[in-house]
Amino acid sequence: MQKTLLTKLSIIAGLCIIFAIGLGMIGSVIYERQNYAASVVKEIAQQHVNPQEVITPFIIIPTTITPECQITAPETTSKCAPSYSKNEIVFASQTQAIQDLEVSTDTYKRGIYHATSYDGALTFDQRYTFDQAISSLYDTTSTASDAQGSVSTPTNKNNTQSEKTIIHWNAAKLIIPVSDLRGVATLPTVTINKKPIKATYPQTALLKNLTYVEVAIPQNILQHSVKNITSQQNGNNALATNGASESLTSTEIVIDLPLAGISNVNTVPTGQNFNLTMRSNWHAPNFIGKALPNAKKITAKGFEASWQNQYLTIANNQDLSQCVSIANNRCVVTSQATLDNNSQSMVSDDALIAMEGAATAEATAIPDSYRNVRLNSFGVSFAEPNDVYLQTERTMKYALLLILVSFGTFFLFEVIKSSRIHPIQYLLVGCALFVFYVLLLPLAEQIVFWKAYAIAASACVGLIGWYTYYVLGGVKRAAIFTVTLAGLYAAFFGILTTEDMNLLLGAVFCFVLLACVMVMTRKIDWYKIA
Repeated sequence: MQKTLLTKLSIIAGLCIIFAIGLGMIGSVIYERQNYAASVVKEIAQQHVNPQEVITPFIIIPTTITPECQITAPETTSKCAPSYSKNEIVFASQTQAIQDLEVSTDTYKRGIYHATSYDGALTFDQRYTFDQAISSLYDTTSTASDAQGSVSTPTNKNNTQSEKTIIHWNAAKLIIPVSDLRGVATLPTVTINKKPIKATYPQTALLKNLTYVEVAIPQNILQHSVKNITSQQNGNNALATNGASESLTSTEIVIDLPLAGISNVNTVPTGQNFNLTMRSNWHAPNFIGKALPNAKKITAKGFEASWQNQYLTIANNQDLSQCVSIANNRCVVTSQATLDNNSQSMVSDDALIAMEGAATAEATAIPDSYRNVRLNSFGVSFAEPNDVYLQTERTMKYALLLILVSFGTFFLFEVIKSSRIHPIQYLLVGCALFVFYVLLLPLAEQIVFWKAYAIAASACVGLIGWYTYYVLGGVKRAAIFTVTLAGLYAAFFGILTTEDMNLLLGAVFCFVLLACVMVMTRKIDWYKIA
């Protein structure tokens, strides 16, 4: 009898090892299907639209710099570096951004796979006060220019021509950066002081790796501030006072930007007093980026969240100002819009170090070197919180426990009720339990996961219940085993649906199972059975 018992236990252990290997093979299938689904989403992004990153609009004023040089003879110069271009940036003194996004999983599909996409509008309501910005610009350049941008710089007594700067006021642009302009169905209409102006695509990029649309700033917007500063430089205090009173009036710019993308959306805050409010119909948002929302409200019908982070905004202002002012447009702005939510950049850190350390041949003639900038952003990911592959993978973590409980129940029937169950019958019941996971994945790819789970579990429980009627030789014994098995499936599903407490509930469930086995076998004389 002892030899028979050891043989039976060895066979059960061997079957469990075989099924564990089979479960590992199913796990590799889940991983393969998951990667294929991700590749389909990437293909959709390449063909239609990527995740979006929107930088808060700002104003750029181009300048031309002629470096200081020595004059060796009249009308002859030597050691004079060529002129180069730089840009000056003006940020909004106040920005109120509102995003209204409609999220859908039906827009982009490839067979049974789909990408979570969004479509809606992004509105920027900005205030600009140009006095301080233009004063700072004049202090930096230390030159005088008229409204047309001309400049006159004298030669000093040491035969050295001072650095000369030309500020191109007539080329000032409002920049509206969007990482993938394919998601902007129509060019936005920009309202400047209640006067609509149509945005255009740029003819020449002001920053590398930055895609945007631009709006020409009307000359009368900057005219009062320019006159005020030039009057101060000329010592005309009365005119300066009058100009200041007029130029202190803020300029209102409203930007209505249509926006579409997939998977996630990021916003880069710039300027002063930035506030973002996002509203969407998506019920399970995943907040990503460098800052969580200050306030949020999530319901079954959608969510609303708002952000306001002054530290990130100031840091972006500093980085973007330095990047914009790099000579000859040799600064790269790196987007953080990516399908990988765990990644903060589409460019690796090693690549960034290499790019920042590189310098072009003209670096000796101009004061700035080639550099790279990654701006701080925050936003929302619309990926499904529990996709079918993750849920199936979590379900399989309890597979071996399910098989052990089923085989253990059979074994207890043999010990307590003196039933005789052949190893082949153990094998067939184990195969039926194994088929549950084979059914679950393809069903979950077609229908809602809980329905797929219910169908696969019902099919397997029904098949095993019918089979155990003949194996155990009675309706009562078959009913006990069937109810036990059905309870296991129901308990496992309940554990899976409680995301925050699944580990705790799983541990409690294992403890309860062990307690039940110990209670049922407390009076068995194992020496006598052996």
